[in-house]
Amino acid sequence: MREKTHRMEKVNMMLRKEISDIIFEEYQTPKDNLITVLNVDTKADLSSAEIYISVLKNEESVIDDLNKISGHIRYILGKKVRIKKIPKLIFKKGYAV
Repeated sequence: MREKTHRMEKVNMMLRKEISDIIFEEYQTPKDNLITVLNVDTKADLSSAEIYISVLKNEESVIDDLNKISGHIRYILGKKVRIKKIPKLIFKKGYAV
C-alpha cells in the first residue's frame, strides 16, 4: 500500500470537515444523539471515500440512513468544494482512539 501524499491528506481533512457540516445541517437526528466524523479515507483517483463515523445511539440505523442519502450529501459536497471529482461516499462504523 502506498503512503498517503500530503495532497490526499489535505483532501481527506477538507472532506471530513465539509461532510461533518453537511450531516449537521441536513441529517435529521434527535437532539440527544451525536454523530462524529472520525476519519475520511479517499482513494487516490477520487473514485470513492470511506467516511468513518461514531454515533452515540442507533449506530447501525444511522449508518444505513447516511448511506441511503449519500448521493444527496455528495451533491451538496460538490457545491461546496473544488476538487476535480467528488468521490462516492461510503459511511462506515469508526472507532475512536
